[in-house]
Amino acid sequence: MFGLSLAWREAARVWDVPQGIGVWLGIGATLILLVTLSSYVAKLCIRPGVLWDDLMIDPARGSVSAGSMCAMAMAAFLLPYTSLGAFLVWWMALGLHLVYFISVVLILLRHHSTLSQVTPVFLLPTVGVLVATLAGPELGHVAFSRTILLLSVPLWAVILGLSIWNGSRASVPEHHRSSYAVFLVPPALVALGVHELQDAPWFGVFWIATNITGLALVPLIPWMARGGWSPDWGNFCFPLAAFSAVQILAVESGHGLFAQVLAIISFGAGSLLIPYILIRTYQNWFAGKLAEATKAAVA
Repeated sequence: MFGLSLAWREAARVWDVPQGIGVWLGIGATLILLVTLSSYVAKLCIRPGVLWDDLMIDPARGSVSAGSMCAMAMAAFLLPYTSLGAFLVWWMALGLHLVYFISVVLILLRHHSTLSQVTPVFLLPTVGVLVATLAGPELGHVAFSRTILLLSVPLWAVILGLSIWNGSRASVPEHHRSSYAVFLVPPALVALGVHELQDAPWFGVFWIATNITGLALVPLIPWMARGGWSPDWGNFCFPLAAFSAVQILAVESGHGLFAQVLAIISFGAGSLLIPYILIRTYQNWFAGKLAEATKAAVA
């Protein structure tokens, strides 16, 4: 939801759309994140081992890491309003993400066949830290942001290759296929990060990489959605929001009609699909069905 909020904020600079939509989406996303994190903290207080259990399971592993990624995006949303608040949220999110990353690595290393356990969801705890580059440069952490970008690109390539290899050797359950949309997140976030660093030539390179990845995934959409609705469809949200944000920046940077078309399609689709997925997911949560659907641990 934060990704959609930031996309709407950028869209207001490029097109004649109301600025308030991005603001209200960001406020709504902040409230949702606070409620969700509070609930998870309460679950941890009841049984601290629930975090370790969640990180051992692929879908839940992605959900936990997505929480700290959302907090990093929240820092980017807060920047125009409170630099101190953005600073505190940014560092808190980085600390949480580091804990998740170390835990996931330890879990994989304990497995008898570590590399065979790598799936697209593994991109979230590893290169999900790329979200920090959305606020990092403006907070004064330019060198840190550059380092994240430089380290994440080869790591993304390795995980991409291993995930495709593992997926080709074993049947992917229908409800987990949406995780392959996560392949789009790293190139899109790198493009957004280099844009924040005002590195126009590299933005063009990763805009092209984002387009290639996104267009390559289009024929796989029926395959990814074949199992019907599932909370795992949350895997579509961040890729779609990040892709649309990249296209809007490309329009602003003068990349022409192609960028305009991709921006309109992805921005429109994201504005409809992301709230739908969010509402359906929280309906499952309130009905007590979310843990069963995602295989998340219970307190």
